[in-house]
Amino acid sequence: MAGLPEVIGLLYRADWTRLSLSAEVRFEQDGDLARRRENAVRTESMRRMGFRPGSPGMPDVEQEPDAERDVYHRWRAALLIAPGRRYRLGYEGDHGGRADGSDGEQAWTLRPPDAAPLPPRGFEVVSGLPVPALFRPAGLLARFTLDVGGPVTACGREAIAVTAVPRHGAVGSGTSLRPPACDRVELIVDAETGILLRREETFEGQLLTLFELTTVTMSPPEADDPARFAPPAGSRPVRDPEDAPGRSGLGWQVAANAAGLAAGGLGAWLRLAPHLPGHRPAAEASFLAAMPSPEPGPLDPGDGPLPSDDLLGLLYRSGQYDGDDPQVRGAAVRRWNDTKAVWGQVPGTFRAAGHGGVGYLLDTLVRDETVTLSAGRLRIGGPELYYLDYSSWQGRPGPLVMACDGEQYWGIHENRARVGPARPMAGDIASLVGSSWLLGERLSGGVEITYHGRRGYHLRVTRGDGAAHEGPTMFYPADAIVDAETGCLLRLIAYDGDAPAEWWELDGVTTEPGDTADPAGFRPHIPPGTRVVEETGNPLVDATAGIPGLTGTAARAAVEAFRCGTDAVSAARSFLDDLRGHR
Repeated sequence: MAGLPEVIGLLYRADWTRLSLSAEVRFEQDGDLARRRENAVRTESMRRMGFRPGSPGMPDVEQEPDAERDVYHRWRAALLIAPGRRYRLGYEGDHGGRADGSDGEQAWTLRPPDAAPLPPRGFEVVSGLPVPALFRPAGLLARFTLDVGGPVTACGREAIAVTAVPRHGAVGSGTSLRPPACDRVELIVDAETGILLRREETFEGQLLTLFELTTVTMSPPEADDPARFAPPAGSRPVRDPEDAPGRSGLGWQVAANAAGLAAGGLGAWLRLAPHLPGHRPAAEASFLAAMPSPEPGPLDPGDGPLPSDDLLGLLYRSGQYDGDDPQVRGAAVRRWNDTKAVWGQVPGTFRAAGHGGVGYLLDTLVRDETVTLSAGRLRIGGPELYYLDYSSWQGRPGPLVMACDGEQYWGIHENRARVGPARPMAGDIASLVGSSWLLGERLSGGVEITYHGRRGYHLRVTRGDGAAHEGPTMFYPADAIVDAETGCLLRLIAYDGDAPAEWWELDGVTTEPGDTADPAGFRPHIPPGTRVVEETGNPLVDATAGIPGLTGTAARAAVEAFRCGTDAVSAARSFLDDLRGHR
């Protein structure tokens, strides 16, 4: 009987692009329950980012009841897959005439104007991928704990029953900011291919969503006909995810406006800060002429097969502080960042977010053309037990210490301490401590090496089929060295072509089993005379409150302009242009 390591490997290696099959797909969803689930997920996500409902300037994120959507949805479809990313999903019954597919190079969709509206396809949507809930099972590995049952038979095929429950007590980008969207998931895993033959999700103890293959035929003759996958008359190409529609809902609007506000104010601050009172200069060691040269160098594209089951299991267990496996307890942290390489390639749709505020910030950063180094120390005992102390912080406005004792969070600046409710450790350092997000990417290699005195495994990382970036970088390929004891990342380098663009390291790692740590060890010392302020519940307001002098006044003016419904970036520019005459 298959055990957990074999099931992890089976789910990770499931590759629909190599399959030839036909199947009938069945979908069910409780629309009212799905809306309640999305409201719960959004509220919890905002809490983990430091937002509180009803905080200044933040709209209500809950969706109102919708008579058309809040019903029980069902659809059936005929699916045909051929090797080389070719597929066709043709809907049946009331939704007949609609189809999605790909000819191997271009995804397409067919939506006749007189056809009935198509119900939702589930929580996860990935363009160019047939039924992601069934054909991308690796996405479960970073967010769920798996319990392997016994062998079963489904669609006449040998399979394995698996129960997945949301992962708790874990550090990492796959779990820190994205709360669980269900109570549990019952899976039937095909024992040969690793795809899911059935996936049943429950929420609040009720059936939420069901995906199921009701028939499966391997290597059907019709899969050999390329015409089956060609875009039909009346279809349209599916745009890349960065440009796809759907980023117009309230969640995206909040995120875009938040990004624009923060970026516009920060961009204005960076342009004028060196010339204005209250500027905190960066340590000279934070700015470098060039990125260091990596040793060992990155793996070549052809270096190594897929990782072993043991290595995949190590990644799966990393960052789990509620078990007996060794976990990171302390480390020196370092990050090098090539500003021009990283920010110069951000997609135009993201640059336009928040009334162009993001683009204004990026233009400022690219203009500097500097390599920066951030360095500090980390103590960690779990998702909400951490103490991150930066000795060098790139000269940017931001807390020098971020700490959480499970009850309270502190962000300590040079002249003030911001205090608020506990929240999970998030961001790039969390992605080093808990590396399970790598299971959503394509990995090769795994040769054993020694790095900074610790035994590790060397991996090449390329972009997976995920709908969103899970790790700390948007840039691929990446080069990773995984600690053989804890599964943390001793090194992660993201490349812009052949040159390193971003580089993270954990050094001097200390370890202990992942049991409960003493919260007292994560409470910071606040120097006498430091002003202590309570968070407002809106991190954007709180962030600008920490910028000193006239620059802080400018950033806060941008915040207030945004809250009043005006263009924050224009307001910041106007205000700072006035300041130029008063230097």
